[in-house]
Amino acid sequence: MSKKPRCPNCNSHQHVVLINTAQKAGTVAGGGLGAAYGYAGIGSGIAIGSSLGSVVPGVGTALGAIAGGLTGALTGFFTGAAVGNAVGEQVDTHVIGRYRCNRCVKEFEG
Repeated sequence: MSKKPRCPNCNSHQHVVLINTAQKAGTVAGGGLGAAYGYAGIGSGIAIGSSLGSVVPGVGTALGAIAGGLTGALTGFFTGAAVGNAVGEQVDTHVIGRYRCNRCVKEFEG
């Protein structure tokens, strides 16, 4: 873990935090793309869910198809959000490097 920089205004390092703009944007974008990808693959989730639900014909098949489709979309969303969050964190830390001191509210580059 890298050492936090000192605030150029008040010389504090205990109150300095990384501004995580890219991390937030990456989480949202990754979640959206992951959900879209999961939704695009919803056919296989529906097929698997309906085949598993066919133990109880009719209602089981329909509920299995719904559960399979939702599982695919949610899995895609959470996977995409996790990947986007990790990528955004790396961008914030190693590329952007913007920090804020919560003591004197000064923003600066580390």
